[in-house]
Amino acid sequence: MPRTCSCKPSRLSPRRAQMLGWWAALTLAAPASVAVAQDSLPPATAQEPQAEAPAPAGPTEALPRTHTVKKGDTLWDLAQYYLHDPFLWPGIYRLNTDVVEDPHWIYPGEILRIAPTDNVAAVPTMDTPVPSPTLVDSTTVPVSDSTNYAVASDSTETPLAEGPQQPSMAEAEENPRGLLFPERKARSVSEILKAYTHQPYRALRPSEFYSSGFLTENQRLPYGEVLGPVTPQQIKAVNSRANALPYTVIAIQAPSGATYEIGDSLLLVQIGKDFGRYGEVIIPTGIAQIIQTVDGRYLGSIVATYGAIRMGQRTLPLESFSAGSGQRAVPVTDGVRGSLIGGLGRQDLKEPQMVVFIDKGREDGVAPGDLFEVRRRPERSTDGMMRVNELMATLQIVHVRERTATALVLNVISPDIPPGTDVMQVAKLPS
Repeated sequence: MPRTCSCKPSRLSPRRAQMLGWWAALTLAAPASVAVAQDSLPPATAQEPQAEAPAPAGPTEALPRTHTVKKGDTLWDLAQYYLHDPFLWPGIYRLNTDVVEDPHWIYPGEILRIAPTDNVAAVPTMDTPVPSPTLVDSTTVPVSDSTNYAVASDSTETPLAEGPQQPSMAEAEENPRGLLFPERKARSVSEILKAYTHQPYRALRPSEFYSSGFLTENQRLPYGEVLGPVTPQQIKAVNSRANALPYTVIAIQAPSGATYEIGDSLLLVQIGKDFGRYGEVIIPTGIAQIIQTVDGRYLGSIVATYGAIRMGQRTLPLESFSAGSGQRAVPVTDGVRGSLIGGLGRQDLKEPQMVVFIDKGREDGVAPGDLFEVRRRPERSTDGMMRVNELMATLQIVHVRERTATALVLNVISPDIPPGTDVMQVAKLPS
């Protein structure tokens, strides 16, 4: 007959049960005690230096007091080597703020503290992320500074970890390199505008003289012709809509019976509207310099542009420009009086920097740099209102012919300035 076995729980003796209870309590409490030991480490401060912890059990050695930086060292590497954790590099930086200005740059020959001393001051909290807490290794014991740990004696060096720091530079004279984005001191508005406000005064500039144009006064001028841009440098013009850019080479034909020399400068122009007895308007588009001659024709390089330069435009010998003495115009009481001929366009409304022409020129004593005022003629209008002699705009003469002059509008008070409005000379450059 088969046997039957009944499984009954074995009873523990009271002493054995008590021992198992103590063992379970110790097992559950061990991680908590370790976590408390890590979290309760007091931060090191300059006012209350902490005493060094007792040496750990086992074959260990204390941290060296200092380390002399060698080429290639970084704070990241030193933390890995001495503290066995590269993320603890802010602790070494805190100990050496009197030596290291920027933790991203340490230099060969600098002596850095590895172990804390009594006279080390704390620095503001670093923005380096704190590593996640881990259990303390059995071979290390925390000391007074939360960033320092005793290093277990091991003759085998571990490879230095790669970190976000840049390696230390060589001697400054060998590799003069600074921060990628160095901090710049904010500049005041006056310093920013210094390039504009501290310029030497010039009554007239060459670009104003050459780009403003003039009236022909019905004179016959020595016109050449622009044949068009050429690429490569040979006499072969492209289509008439091609626009020559700065330093473009263009083909030029000299006036009948005239020649150009290499180095001559030419004003490139187009012909504008006709003002009757004052002639046609010459509108400059650029300046070219002769660089080569080929079979009686010429190649010129564009050195200045004032407008579109195309095939069929005219060329004129470039006039000489005199900058003058650099003095300001002197007011005059009995200046030249004349009237406004008109402008490049047909509109009566005027605006600053617009080019206009007056009916007084060199034979009347007008010179470049002179200032004129445009004034409304006092009269009764058709609606019965009386117009007074009021200032409408101020002009500066930039180019002078025998009977006419070219002016730039400096400022406008009343923009409705029709042809025939009175102008009066109010200032003149010293001769």
